[in-house]
Amino acid sequence: MFRGRGRGEESHKLSRDTHFSYPQTRPHRGAMPPRKKGKVIGKKVKDLVLAFPTSSKGFPALPLDILFEIFSHLHPLDLLHLTRTTKPFRRFLLNRANAAIWRDAFANSASEGGPPGIPSYMTEPAWARVAFEKTCHVCLAALRESPDIDSVWWEFGARYCGDCMGSQVSSTVSVKLKRLDPKRSNWESLLPRVPRGQFLQRYYYLVAHQREMIDAFTATEDTELRQAIVSKRAEQTRLVMQHSELCRAWAKAQMESRRQQAEARRREAENRRRTKELKQEATKEARVQAVVTKLKAVGWSDEPWMTFGTLASHIRHYPAVDVAQPLAPRAYRDLEPALLLRLTTEKRAAVLRQRIKVFAEAFPLMLDPAEPKNPAGGLLPRIVDVALAPAVRALLEEKGDGQVSQQQLVSTLRPVMPGLLQRWVKDAEARTSVHAGELLGLESENAVDPLSLAIAYVHCPRSGCGRGGYFPTLCGHPCIMARQLWASYANSDANSYEQLAEQCAGEKPYSPTVLRFGAGLRGLEGVVRAYGRDPKTATFREMAGERRLVSCGRCRETHPSMDWLAAMEHSTKFHNRPRDPEIVWTFREEKRDSNVEV
Repeated sequence: MFRGRGRGEESHKLSRDTHFSYPQTRPHRGAMPPRKKGKVIGKKVKDLVLAFPTSSKGFPALPLDILFEIFSHLHPLDLLHLTRTTKPFRRFLLNRANAAIWRDAFANSASEGGPPGIPSYMTEPAWARVAFEKTCHVCLAALRESPDIDSVWWEFGARYCGDCMGSQVSSTVSVKLKRLDPKRSNWESLLPRVPRGQFLQRYYYLVAHQREMIDAFTATEDTELRQAIVSKRAEQTRLVMQHSELCRAWAKAQMESRRQQAEARRREAENRRRTKELKQEATKEARVQAVVTKLKAVGWSDEPWMTFGTLASHIRHYPAVDVAQPLAPRAYRDLEPALLLRLTTEKRAAVLRQRIKVFAEAFPLMLDPAEPKNPAGGLLPRIVDVALAPAVRALLEEKGDGQVSQQQLVSTLRPVMPGLLQRWVKDAEARTSVHAGELLGLESENAVDPLSLAIAYVHCPRSGCGRGGYFPTLCGHPCIMARQLWASYANSDANSYEQLAEQCAGEKPYSPTVLRFGAGLRGLEGVVRAYGRDPKTATFREMAGERRLVSCGRCRETHPSMDWLAAMEHSTKFHNRPRDPEIVWTFREEKRDSNVEV
């Protein structure tokens, strides 16, 4: 049964009487064919062969009793590798007279928890290959074995790669075989099978087994002889399935053992990790306490502004402190200046934060309820804008760690608050005017205020609003008055006065950069020129007297006629790209009053 390609009689000496053909070992002549991944000979076996002193015929020049003693301590896979090294080794190990060597090797495997014993329908080398060699029995490709999957087809006595399995295994019984015995329905009892799925009675069959049955049935027409073949095959299949059940039970136990070992390794690794973390935490805690002791020696102590009100909790997450290393005296000398500077800065920030919060709460009391909030109709400063005013900032940034009260702030700032607000409004309008002039391309010597020009048409900066108009009108727009609309103060220092004021007030200071003047500037200038005026000097108040209607040369069908303000809106909304061609505006005969708010 041992089917090799060699001509020696050793290939037939290990054969046993069976009708099922199972993949056997292949004692190749000469060099092994190239294989996908993996080596033919293990390093251990190769070193063993090279260590033997050899005779002129290539066989180890050792007494047989010593050779038998050496081989009796090997594993079946080692013997299988030895059969593929040299022809003398192959002839020696595949000789039936030396079967005791294989029995000893399998006994060694059994003592280590190896697979069940050799089945009656396979040779020792063939069983060694099925049980231990992780290669495809067809193409000899190395197979990667998953610890959670039994990759051996024990019922078929082979292993298959994904490419070869399609040609070796079938999910149905051949139609040709069924036609030879159409009255038979229990083909499962005649063919070794592997369950397919967990619930339905479906199986995989070996194609070679079905081919052998077809050949046996085709060779005779005698009904009694066919019945004898069927009976013999049924008994052989029963033996195969019994031994396969033992093998699958062993493989399942091996997988469970590997799973438990992997779980034990995982728990062990988790325990090591946890132990290491606890050790690091203990080292960090000792370092924190050592730093706290040093800081208390120079005058620091637990204060309310600190995290959880304790010095240890506050410095615990400092990068220089949160290190799993003992605190050395020399290391602390290098660390102390930066540590003291950070504590001082954070303490100062906590004092400023408390003062700004008190100011924000007292701000409504500083305003005179009898005076209008915005008599000029311009911008209204928010709490953060007033907090950033020089007079208020100088008061809140006063040296010392003492707290300020609402009464103190109200009594000091209420008399000067009206003038302070007026100065802020003038300064904000001046900054906005400069910003508008830059975007509109005006020279600094321009005689007309950029905010009053007709081309200073601007849209609300809030996304989704889209309302357009001129700066005086937009100052009272709800979106403009909403919080968090202005640009953030550009300062990377989180403990700066500006950032603290923004955080405590919950809003951002005013910045003119949110107003995008000059969108669709070419179209705006074209509208003003259409009315016979100079874009650099014509104001929106002068344009308010125009009653003539104009029509866009590119949008005559959708926008047949518009007044000058609608034309401004049309230009900024539909013709605001720099590469858009210049629009030709034409007057319409109709006229209407221009009572539109600008």
